[in-house]
Amino acid sequence: MNRKTETQELDIPKDDIECWERYPKHRWVYELSRLLDSQNIKWSPYELDGLPDKESNIKLDTSKTLHPGFIYMKKLEGPHLFTEVYIIKGEIKFIRHVQLRSQEELPDINGEVELRINAFVSLYFQKFTGVLGIETFSNEIYHIQLRSYLSIMDDTNQEVIKLIKRIYKKVLSIQAV
Repeated sequence: MNRKTETQELDIPKDDIECWERYPKHRWVYELSRLLDSQNIKWSPYELDGLPDKESNIKLDTSKTLHPGFIYMKKLEGPHLFTEVYIIKGEIKFIRHVQLRSQEELPDINGEVELRINAFVSLYFQKFTGVLGIETFSNEIYHIQLRSYLSIMDDTNQEVIKLIKRIYKKVLSIQAV
């Protein structure tokens, strides 16, 4: 069977609104102020001398119209990295770093970013099964989405394809319930 056909039969969320509805317990990750609070990173609902940069508090990648509030924080600095984390029942099964522009995997990057991600998943995603797209600056988590950054439909990494089949069940089996 063709890999693309196999993944098209799976119940993979298409945007952040679908993830918002599917994972109500984890909606808080889309709210920047709560994500920053979970890491003890300073922010404010109003502009301060040390927190001059205005950011949207809710980040959802969707075609629907949103009206998010804003918060103020310190400008993000350091190496910028996008990471996909594949989790089954709270256990990280696979981590990969991705270059969004080229849609390519980066070589393994072990260090503070992966330590932060491991700790974060252990604390906040204990029974979660799904894929996290995590954006970091230095080793601070700035944005999380409850789905991958890259298109899973076009993925050729065999390890990722096997995990995707375990994480997202076939559409037909879900509709029959």
